[in-house]
Amino acid sequence: MAEAKAGSSVLSEDPDPEDFTCPVCQEIFQTPVRTHNCQHVFCRKCLLLAIKASGAHCPLCRAALCRWERSAPTRAAGIEMKMRIVSQSCTYCGKGVKLSHMRLHYKSCRCYQEEFGIAPKDLKLQSDPHATKQFDAVYECPLCPQGSLNRKALLDHCNFTHHYEVAEAVCPICSTLPCGDTIHTTGNIVAHLNARHQFNYEEFMNVHLDEEAQFQAAIEKSYDSFY
Repeated sequence: MAEAKAGSSVLSEDPDPEDFTCPVCQEIFQTPVRTHNCQHVFCRKCLLLAIKASGAHCPLCRAALCRWERSAPTRAAGIEMKMRIVSQSCTYCGKGVKLSHMRLHYKSCRCYQEEFGIAPKDLKLQSDPHATKQFDAVYECPLCPQGSLNRKALLDHCNFTHHYEVAEAVCPICSTLPCGDTIHTTGNIVAHLNARHQFNYEEFMNVHLDEEAQFQAAIEKSYDSFY
């Protein structure tokens, strides 16, 4: 069966840069996910925003999406692994960057910022030791009245007390982040906590990156330290 364009030659010796380009945003993939029926690949955020805007079908070919894909699309693990290996020159400054780091590179690339009229960032904020004090926080369990839990205690509590519960709730950790949404709910709060909050955000926190970019940076750091 033929693969979709977004993943057709990802394992070739000389991969085409278009194999790593999201059809929606036309940028290098960020947290790539693959649709189940048509096998098209998108950035996770692009797919979820497209579903929210125009319904539960593939933004590229309009194929129907499975119910679970509407909130938890499948990670395109093969493409994600290849992006950790393949490097490409930044279109704007020419610097060689691994594809998995390209979106993070744009955040500091002056040529990219000038091209799109993005104001330069105040780099002092990124290294300010006081900038992460707001994350020395305690949380309330979103599923019961238990409170005064730090991040690890919240995970331990939910895994021990609510392990078999599949419930929709607002993540108490995400909602305290600068880019957090205090009303956005996740369909399976216990699974979300385990997937997103096994690490401390303050170790990787950059107030200028969106939540997906921060998560990707943390995954990359964990991957590099493992090897």
